[in-house]
Amino acid sequence: MASEDDTDHLDLADGDEPADGEPISYQTFGEQFIRHLVTVPRLRAEVEQILQATMEGSAEALPNELLVASYRFAPHDIEIERRVSDDAEVAFSLVLGGVLTLKIKVMGMTVGLPMDVSIRVAIDVHTFAPLTIKLVPRPLTHRNVKVTTRMPRELRALPTRLLDRINPLAIAVQENIVRQANDRLSRPDLAEAATVDVLALAEGALGGKA
Repeated sequence: MASEDDTDHLDLADGDEPADGEPISYQTFGEQFIRHLVTVPRLRAEVEQILQATMEGSAEALPNELLVASYRFAPHDIEIERRVSDDAEVAFSLVLGGVLTLKIKVMGMTVGLPMDVSIRVAIDVHTFAPLTIKLVPRPLTHRNVKVTTRMPRELRALPTRLLDRINPLAIAVQENIVRQANDRLSRPDLAEAATVDVLALAEGALGGKA
């Protein structure tokens, strides 16, 4: 049987999404359910909070000569990748990518240090009678978060002793993202928000029309 880490990328780019009214499988329905409800703007505030805590925790990785003045996170988009799970009939990975730019003050100048960030959250979809959908995100590991530093020209000219201290910053950011994200994934309010009573929604809509 396939393991939970087995994935195959869905070919559901904007131009390839099923047309309205087109028959789709239960698995695709679950993926489309998330694709249309979970968007970058809706995740932005939560990710910003995670990164804010991450920057505070990663400052200790910097030498005294460096200071993180500010940061900016520019998310790209969200991808949905199909997963095979032993625990759920519908399973997928939600992948959020973006660029985290740190403003570092060093030797009297301020330099932007961009980092490519990819956060992958594996989610199982469970269904309960009569019509309840529950999304269960799995805890993150270091394999789920990738942080790659782009070293700009201004920083490459720094003394080697400073460059050697900047390079491990990506590891510190990765570790803090994993820790902060897992803290939030375990919150009771998130579990409540991830449980959708479809029957209640449908009855509310029908009742409103009546």
